[in-house]
Amino acid sequence: MKKEILIIEDDLSLQKILADYLSSCGFQCTCVELIKDGKSLFDKKFFHIVLLDLGLPDGDGLDCISFIKSIWSDTGVIIISARDKLEDRVDGLNLGADDYLVKPFHLSELNARINALVRRNFQAENQVLSFGELEIDTRSNQVKIRNEQVDFSRKEFDLLLYFIENKNRVLTKESLFEHVWGENPIFMDNSDFIYTHINRLRKKIKNHTGENYIKTVHGFGYKLDNH
Repeated sequence: MKKEILIIEDDLSLQKILADYLSSCGFQCTCVELIKDGKSLFDKKFFHIVLLDLGLPDGDGLDCISFIKSIWSDTGVIIISARDKLEDRVDGLNLGADDYLVKPFHLSELNARINALVRRNFQAENQVLSFGELEIDTRSNQVKIRNEQVDFSRKEFDLLLYFIENKNRVLTKESLFEHVWGENPIFMDNSDFIYTHINRLRKKIKNHTGENYIKTVHGFGYKLDNH
């Protein structure tokens, strides 16, 4: 069954971009522009994830977080906003939001955060992710290659999980860095830093499969592909 996502966003062009992308990732998307329309939908159906803008025509998105959580406590709320002040993030998270993404953001990063929330809130439904000869158990954080358990460092595991969640998609080094190392800018501009970690991951997979699953897409980034 497809996971349901409600997008509350008044920028229609962004709304369409989000809906088209997430639909291509296997989600079922419903879009509204107003808080009141979003609230009315909660009486009719369950949403696994709500993407919530803050500056909406009929109010502040912060004001409807507690409403969403009071009806469906398992629903994951991700704030998507141009507001980048620390106070806004703290307020959103304190009110019950599960995550906060500042616009503009990479779509692949949004997809990864949605998948992380789905795993956390609906774990029983999403325990094992697979790609080719790779299997990741997201509950135990174990990786198997050809049914043999293989040890990965925490960062290698995070990178591999992010690749599998975005399989066959080109990921920029910036989005990979942001997902695994967060907002720490110390190594962001150092191409060798991210390359070193990806190369270690690539070699470990190749040692067990004989295949290069992580392809370099010159000028763009990297892609998990077994073709």
